[in-house]
Amino acid sequence: MGHKVKQSLMSSRIDFFYYAFRNVLLVSIPLLVVSGVVLSHLSFHSSAASSSSGSTSSTDSLSFSISSSCTLSSVVDSSHTAELINGTYTNGIGKTTITTLCNDGNGYSVYAVGYSNNEEGNNRLVNAESSNFNIVSGTAESGNTSNWAMSLNNLKDDPSLTPPTITLDYDGIYGIVPDRWTKVASLPARATDMIKGSSFTTTYAVYTSSSQYAGTYNGQVKYMLTHPNSNASTMNDIDAAFWLAGKQKVYSDENGSYFAMQDMTSDICNSVSNNDERTSTQLVDIRDNKLYWVTKLKDGHCWMTQNLDFDIAANTTLNSQTTDLNVVYDSSTGQYAEYNDGYTEDNGITYYTPAGSATTIGFQNTGPITGWQNSNTASYTANKTDSTETGHFSLGNYYNWTAAIASNNSSSLTQNTLSDISKNPKNSICPKGWRLPTISNQSGSTLGSTNEFTRLNFLYNNNLYDTGIALTEAPLYFARPGYIYNNSVLEDSSNGFYYSSTINSGNTAYNLSFSLGKISPETPYGGTYGYRSAGKSVRCVAK
Repeated sequence: MGHKVKQSLMSSRIDFFYYAFRNVLLVSIPLLVVSGVVLSHLSFHSSAASSSSGSTSSTDSLSFSISSSCTLSSVVDSSHTAELINGTYTNGIGKTTITTLCNDGNGYSVYAVGYSNNEEGNNRLVNAESSNFNIVSGTAESGNTSNWAMSLNNLKDDPSLTPPTITLDYDGIYGIVPDRWTKVASLPARATDMIKGSSFTTTYAVYTSSSQYAGTYNGQVKYMLTHPNSNASTMNDIDAAFWLAGKQKVYSDENGSYFAMQDMTSDICNSVSNNDERTSTQLVDIRDNKLYWVTKLKDGHCWMTQNLDFDIAANTTLNSQTTDLNVVYDSSTGQYAEYNDGYTEDNGITYYTPAGSATTIGFQNTGPITGWQNSNTASYTANKTDSTETGHFSLGNYYNWTAAIASNNSSSLTQNTLSDISKNPKNSICPKGWRLPTISNQSGSTLGSTNEFTRLNFLYNNNLYDTGIALTEAPLYFARPGYIYNNSVLEDSSNGFYYSSTINSGNTAYNLSFSLGKISPETPYGGTYGYRSAGKSVRCVAK
């Protein structure tokens, strides 16, 4: 016989509400924000000059600017602690009034996500002693499974004239605590009263089954305010930006679940307000379920911060739904560009079949380089002291340049493109939504420079050329896995070579080359380039 289940869930505290807002002021009580009124220029002049007709004139121009300001505040009206009895359903737990003060005439939206244990997307009530007892989110009021839910309500005596619209799933009813960013309230195209604000309340419900163990259970919900006329919709990290964009995690392992590399968009990357390590997350390449660390860097781009490890398998066809295939196609002739050898198209999907008969990681124009192997498990790393479980220094594969641009024949690409990267090849072996970095004759000090490796050197290595140590450190983590030349793997672990998509000549392409004592990024006066047949590393940049 088993032990008797206790009939009381003592101190079943729902420690509730954590508010985190990027670029949105958060306060514990409603706060009036008064936007500054800026008088650009105000002066009155009397004309001292007369025209031939004797008339005088003067013009005064006034310019006023009222900035857009929106804040979210909360008032906890009742305790979020309740004692629950097994086999019972309890609602109306706690009450928090959330008030928005916003002078944006285009309105606002409020999003919510489960945040238990400070884990974005965790929508469970967490048991303090064992995760085996956690309570999932759900709306059942009876049955064998315990669950909890949330409800939003407009104030019955709302003093403002602009109450928000509550999403139907939560409007006066209890809905599931979301495991991704979900819109729960909005006020379209109307500014709120900046004194009274626009308010709604939240409460919670819990059903505890007869078999639920006694203990303390804690939950959190995070809310975020967005409005169109500011950058208030920015997120603090890439993972949160994926949630807000409505993307779903597509792959799980023993360490967690992951969004897809292929779901990255420019809007997602641009919405991330922070940069460097605090934005990092791991994404999965759905072509082979390999994971990659990605980070938004100071140049404004989202980069892979470990090397591409995708194996190019002979007789395996890739497609534009998963791979960066933006084929150059002449609709007037029905022909592909010469360097798109191996390409076909069907129903708007581009297909690429690598040449050769052996499983390789790169191809010369004349066939596969059979000596190339995946060196991801090599004993050397870029930094001997690196904590290997981070995965940043995973060495990845070598690729020759033809393979890096996802081609079977690049012989037609002979024109130097340093001064015009628009003529670079448009395809790559990167995942869909990602591309090879570009190298140009722009200065690395130029904001938005298309000389992208040089830009990173400027931002993270103090524009130095006699040391490359900073490139191997956080947040860049460039590895030094050597390279392949004449089918010989030169694994000296002292040099790193990374292809760009920029052409130098008919048999060479531009690349980043560095060691701890020297860095050769491309400069406005030329750059480092090498033979396309050499096997080098690849880092991808989000488009």
